[in-house]
Amino acid sequence: MDEAFSQIQRVENKGKFIKPCPGTPGYVCCGYQIIDFAHGCNLGCTYCALNYYNYARLTVFQNREKLFNELDSIFESRKSVIRFGTGEFTDSLLFEKVFPIYDELIPYISRIKNAVLEIKTKTVNIESLLKIKNHKRIILSWSVGSEWVARNEEKRAPGIQARISAASRIQDAGYKLAFHFDPIILHSGWEEGYKKTIDSIFRKIRPENIIYISLGTLRFVPEMAYILNRMSPECRRGEFIRGTDNKIRYFRPLRTEVYRKVKRYLENYVDENVLYLCMESPTVWEDVFGIKDMDSPQLEKRLDAACINKFGTL
Repeated sequence: MDEAFSQIQRVENKGKFIKPCPGTPGYVCCGYQIIDFAHGCNLGCTYCALNYYNYARLTVFQNREKLFNELDSIFESRKSVIRFGTGEFTDSLLFEKVFPIYDELIPYISRIKNAVLEIKTKTVNIESLLKIKNHKRIILSWSVGSEWVARNEEKRAPGIQARISAASRIQDAGYKLAFHFDPIILHSGWEEGYKKTIDSIFRKIRPENIIYISLGTLRFVPEMAYILNRMSPECRRGEFIRGTDNKIRYFRPLRTEVYRKVKRYLENYVDENVLYLCMESPTVWEDVFGIKDMDSPQLEKRLDAACINKFGTL
């Protein structure tokens, strides 16, 4: 076993495997369902909430029959579109080489006509997924930013170009894709840095294979304010305020400016209907997209529609 995983603990999940995305009061949430199959991450991203929420030790839940029983119960009662994601409490593919889960989970989801599964990662651990032939309604998504952020704040994760290359291979295997520019972190030359990443993505990725792309800026609970000292001095630029959800965020006019610029770069390649803001206020949604009174149900419908558009009837 890889030395990085030598101290992993395998335990039973005594709670629920399936949990709604917790969202945050007063901000718009995408409404997906979390598949909580493992905790912790050793990629060491300086800004990550997993550094704070007591997930330092890598943990895999081994009673997976309970997970599939929960999924069975959900699909017995719900016929509308339901989007699942596995990247909330860990990186979705972190454990795949040592404790694979997708050889069971992907074929299971693929049999359910109203289910979509998003597998979010910063890794390039895709080899086992390339061997799975039945992968209907599966989205592989990568968290991306500028090369500068990857080099300085995500030092143990593969670089941006490696992530894009992995996405290209997954695309060629027939999977659909998503990208998450989250958190966008300001630094000297950030505009050009994010533009270069966007241009790099679309040199290898065909727009018709992308389900959606999210944008979110750096944010954290006040108890995590110490992370600014752990990050490069370059990342301390910009004015921070405490939002209505009690999280520390960039000042709202600054967030709006950032989103507008990145959105403009992306619209050189994709329609704005595939773009959305992650955990943002209705006011910022209106400032950036011109959508008045955006709320969580509307965003859920937006993302459901994006899935239906690319996957067909769900």
